Amino acid sequence: MMRVDGADLFPAGPEVRANASAAASVESGTDQKLVDALMRLMADERIYRHDNVTIGTLATKLGIPEYRLRRLINQRLGYRNFNVFLNEHRIAEAKAALADPSQAEVPVITIAMDAGFQSLGPFNRAFKAITGVTPTEYRRLKASAA
Repeated sequence: MMRVDGADLFPAGPEVRANASAAASVESGTDQKLVDALMRLMADERIYRHDNVTIGTLATKLGIPEYRLRRLINQRLGYRNFNVFLNEHRIAEAKAALADPSQAEVPVITIAMDAGFQSLGPFNRAFKAITGVTPTEYRRLKASAA
């Protein structure tokens, strides 16, 4: 059968396109402010270390609806989901601690817990998924490179 697109019947005039472009620009600026606020929470407050941090608690802290934070993390920052976003920050802290010679005697489980993980299994899986090696191997590689 025949199918007619609404854009063919009622083409958007230049004023409609300009308004849509302006709205997208405002939303982009707002999104950037939210990204900045989110990254400040992650870097300064290290909220990823808190027990039971959820996307809901983070959205409340930022003063935005949960769906908006989820969209920001997925679409704007490019993470598959909230847990991947959280774990990447946790693993970055753990990598720094494992590479630090002054923390060579600190057990891996302590570093994992300090970074916000609840147990060793999920920490090891997330660490290996991101780095390609286990935390112990990572520590050994960094120690031999120093």
